[in-house]
Amino acid sequence: MGLIQVEITALGSEGQGIGALPSGKTCFVSGVFPGEVCLCELENETSKYAVCNAAELLTASPDRTAPFRPADEVCGGLPFAALSYEAQLKFKQTRVRDCLARIGGFDESLLNNVFKPITGADAPFRYRNHMQYAVRDNRAGLLCAKSDKLGDYDGKLIEYEIFGKIKASIEDIFERAPTRLFDGLVLRGSQRTNEILAELVSSSDAPHEVVIRDAKNYIDATGLLDSVRSVCDEDGFKLNGLLFRISPNKASKRTRSGLRTVIEGVDHYDEIFCGRRFRIKAGSFFQVNTEQAEKLANKASEACGDAKVIYDLYCGCGTLGLAVKQKGQKLLGIEVVPEAIQSAKINRSLALDGQEAEECEFICKDVLKADLAQLIKSGKMLPPDCVIVDPPRKGLDIGVVKKVMELGAPKICYISCDPATLARDLKMISREYKIEEVTPVDLFPNASHVETAVLMTKKA
Repeated sequence: MGLIQVEITALGSEGQGIGALPSGKTCFVSGVFPGEVCLCELENETSKYAVCNAAELLTASPDRTAPFRPADEVCGGLPFAALSYEAQLKFKQTRVRDCLARIGGFDESLLNNVFKPITGADAPFRYRNHMQYAVRDNRAGLLCAKSDKLGDYDGKLIEYEIFGKIKASIEDIFERAPTRLFDGLVLRGSQRTNEILAELVSSSDAPHEVVIRDAKNYIDATGLLDSVRSVCDEDGFKLNGLLFRISPNKASKRTRSGLRTVIEGVDHYDEIFCGRRFRIKAGSFFQVNTEQAEKLANKASEACGDAKVIYDLYCGCGTLGLAVKQKGQKLLGIEVVPEAIQSAKINRSLALDGQEAEECEFICKDVLKADLAQLIKSGKMLPPDCVIVDPPRKGLDIGVVKKVMELGAPKICYISCDPATLARDLKMISREYKIEEVTPVDLFPNASHVETAVLMTKKA
């Protein structure tokens, strides 16, 4: 089959263009936007839909801000890199509302009352405090959507400027001393404390001691550590630590886990978030957009303002609960990952003074398995006035939804990173809770993801 002309009429959940083949079958095309007409090659077809690759753009959208590039040339994580920011926000706001209507079953009259305009970024570029680069052929960058090759991207759209400079210095060393030791580079840091953490990654399945020895020898022989430190110093940053991690499979790479070795320095950096200091360890979760995450925290703070007891479920290293807690409020954070709870206890001491820190407790439990209602009934825990839930992309397990509703807190704040699972969960929670406000917040300019803060109150 030759090239097929397709008109794009909408955007899919991952930012891909949606159109129709001449047969009428829905097709998904990456890298194109509503209002555009393109010539496509058919890549895959099922009985329900087709996936196409755009080969040529015939008509460009007025919202396009950069020339068309085929999907196999650009990185896959930035589907909106060539779309105006105004259009990006419109898509994200529409997606959240559509999910609530279509999946959650909420009617238009309710959404008209509770749905707030999306909170966009004041500066939708150079916002990421955390970059995970792939290393291929002695270059570091982002992978194409449909291959293991590095794609082209404009660094100023997403990464801190210092990250681009560090990456360039490491690429210079790779060029002078080519190596296959590393297939990843992770850079994290703060533009408020000016602290940087750099981590080289290997997927080698050779004996760990051999891989670590070879990595250390390469770093010493090439002066890589001194080069990165010099770049940081020149821009007024401090290299807190250089680390090496062995992650032999996709799961360990995705979760930033594996065998981690500190080559120099420490395995953490500090960040100032909502006016408080937090310690971010290598491998731990922290929102990639500090400024926008503070706006998300502000919505949670609205729900917790008059609470005496706050429960922070899925608390991670404690940043959200500790950020919203006020003097006199008691905070209980629950998280299943032991390392995260250890970090939360450290952050409790960093973020709060002595008396306030004593008002916070972090326990290592699986929310699904913890019988919170029974602990409250037995007097071992105080009942919550507000519950914060900030689950992973898969949303809340149905058992967790039941446990949250059993707690009977007057208020719930649900922070979501996936509108579809949010809508599914709200459909159940809204049986006993009234939705007061839904506010999308854009933490990921130029990407398709969107966060949402939902404030709820217990029905009488």
